[in-house]
Amino acid sequence: MAEKQKVFVDVDTQRDFLDVAGALHVPRSDEIRPNLRRLTQCAIERGFPIIATACAHTLDDEELQHFPPHCLVGTEGQSRIPETVVADAVVLGVDARLEGEPPRHLTLEKREYDVFSRPDATAIMARYNKDKPTFVVYGVATDYCVRAVVLGLLERRMDVAIVVDAIRAIDAAREPALLTEFARKGAMLTTTDHVCRAPKTVS
Repeated sequence: MAEKQKVFVDVDTQRDFLDVAGALHVPRSDEIRPNLRRLTQCAIERGFPIIATACAHTLDDEELQHFPPHCLVGTEGQSRIPETVVADAVVLGVDARLEGEPPRHLTLEKREYDVFSRPDATAIMARYNKDKPTFVVYGVATDYCVRAVVLGLLERRMDVAIVVDAIRAIDAAREPALLTEFARKGAMLTTTDHVCRAPKTVS
């Protein structure tokens, strides 16, 4: 029996969020970096697509009225951490549109924390949903960008699994309630070990 197809969704694993000295460091996010590396390598080795999201802010973005300036376009803080860099990823800028076949590894830049603020995000996700895969979601922050991705995918009737040991919230106290919310809305809760375990073979 063939392994069920997966699409990995790497949410905002950028230096400003995960580096301790980052402009908007997510507490305890350093703890998940080994799992982020494992998930990235798992996707590459097993041939699963990765859709990464990335904040790409300018100083006039409305979001920066509520948060310190972070992930400013062209800064080191906007770049991905080494654990989640994929060499052949296609980066789709905020104003760019996807032409041709969807690439194996795609980064969607955004100016708001919700990736679905991009007018083309729904159509892009639908193109990766042709074979009804499970969208495996991980990254930061659980209470903002991750939540927007999970709920956005569920609203679009896509199968979602969230990797509970590869996420962190800005407000850690909210995370248990958020996981309960995700599960009640239909998301599966999983772990890095489960996602990356060797597929069973049927003789």
